[in-house]
Amino acid sequence: MPRVERWFQMEDFENFFPMLKDMLKAIYGDAQKGLKIYQERYDAINYYKNYRATPNSFLLVAKEGEKPIGFLYARRKRNHTYLYDIYVKPEYRKKGVARKLVETLEKLAGKPIRADTHEKAIPAFRKLGFKVLKEYSEDGIRWFLVERD
Repeated sequence: MPRVERWFQMEDFENFFPMLKDMLKAIYGDAQKGLKIYQERYDAINYYKNYRATPNSFLLVAKEGEKPIGFLYARRKRNHTYLYDIYVKPEYRKKGVARKLVETLEKLAGKPIRADTHEKAIPAFRKLGFKVLKEYSEDGIRWFLVERD
């Protein structure tokens, strides 16, 4: 079973960035489109590249050996933990990696956990015990606010 590490700073952007690109490709259908939206709206590429943890921010990385195979980024808000990004490489899916990332986040940051996710990821979130709270559209994508308590 892979281990989950909390990174207090970006330790391996070279192996992290391809996972971020694959996650955005899954959401937007095109990695470059996703990177453009993510960078323009959230300055996300620079944020991850220069990441430094705060007491309320959590960058969790699942590794097999020394190789990152998935990650989760979240922040503790006033009354919930907000999961911004979660990704597991396709060859490691359905093996408990996402569950281990989410359960580690719960232990470190607390419940409930909320996330906004795209339609294709809803089955995976449901399997992890998340419930849909609402649905909306943005950038031509159907999004869902989900929560695990």
